[in-house]
Amino acid sequence: MILFLSDLSHTPFCFGIPQLNRYIMREQSANKASGYFPQLDGLRALAISLVIAFHWFPENLPVQSLCSGQFGVTLFFVLSGFLITGILLKARGFLATQGFAHIYRSFMIRRILRIFPVYYFVILVVWIAQYLHFLPPIETEFYEYPLYYLAYCSNFLIDKFNNWSDVLSIYWTLAVEEQFYIFWPIIILKIATTHLKKVIIACIAVGILSRLILEVLGHGSGVLMPTCLDSFGLGALWSVVLLQKDQAEKFVRQIRLLTLICAALFILFCFYWQDSIFKLLLFRTSMSVLSLYLVITASFKNGFKSVAGKVLGNKYIGLLGKISYGIYVYHMLVPDFLMPILLSFSRRVLHMKIVLSPAWFVVASLALLLATATSSWLLLEVPFRRLKNSFQVQPGGSKDYIGYREEIAMKIAKYI
Repeated sequence: MILFLSDLSHTPFCFGIPQLNRYIMREQSANKASGYFPQLDGLRALAISLVIAFHWFPENLPVQSLCSGQFGVTLFFVLSGFLITGILLKARGFLATQGFAHIYRSFMIRRILRIFPVYYFVILVVWIAQYLHFLPPIETEFYEYPLYYLAYCSNFLIDKFNNWSDVLSIYWTLAVEEQFYIFWPIIILKIATTHLKKVIIACIAVGILSRLILEVLGHGSGVLMPTCLDSFGLGALWSVVLLQKDQAEKFVRQIRLLTLICAALFILFCFYWQDSIFKLLLFRTSMSVLSLYLVITASFKNGFKSVAGKVLGNKYIGLLGKISYGIYVYHMLVPDFLMPILLSFSRRVLHMKIVLSPAWFVVASLALLLATATSSWLLLEVPFRRLKNSFQVQPGGSKDYIGYREEIAMKIAKYI
């Protein structure tokens, strides 16, 4: 029996499940009570959509000329810089009573509970798959160099071999994020508040200059953590400014002008200055400033207005943002590993040979990816996220951050 996917075009696909709907309703109630930034989840959905478009769509499509994948990753980095810095600024108020070691430990445990379960679940599945010869092979350096992936150092492996055909090569961004989490609390919690903005600006400069230095040293892949510091740093800078109400308005006006300049640079880098030294230095920075503009607009006052606001604030778009981590982790394995398994199962067990055109293969892969990421969210991420509540920094000290605003910090804390 041969089944063409076009025959299924009118078959309803039920994505929602009772547990997920109940979870969404509880989240919405909690969000309204705590003053959530709902449009930031919309930005996460935008970022993951850009990454998927880059990896799944043909290279000759116009969207690929705009480096959608790199922009999506940069948007994730800026969001991380903003959110992580926000929760660390909140924790500064408890340093006097709880100490740096306790706060740092609590922060890292919460990060581990957030990102480790899904990551190491996938790593385990990929490792076992090599011994199950009836499964399709997975092309990855993980089998030869497992420690790089186990230790969240796969970005060093990419820098060494530049093997982007590795299905797990996308995990370089997760390695960069984890390395950022390790050292960033030291800066935010230890640097005096009077010098904090200056140090963050210095980190932004380090991110730009490190790309030139590493290029000269033969490590110009742009996947090492220092080369991403301008992205993290710009998000962090907004987190600091947002807590200082008297400076926020001025900062927003300055960023609007800088955004116009960086938009022009971004277009030039995409279409004209392909091999320019300026692209090496400023391409990621230009994307970071554009991403920062999106983050600022979504998190300041009432966020985006009109159509953009409705789209980014839509609950279903927000749901995509909430499961975006799982989507990112699984999105290369779905078309290269899970879809072949599913098609083979239908042929051998159900005796149906499903013939998919390239377009329908993408549609089917997307449906499978959403189902996989949602299941992962409910079965892996949500249970471990609940454990994070046991490692919150509790009140008990004076607030030592000038201009500190508890309500803003509580909004940011909802995300991590």
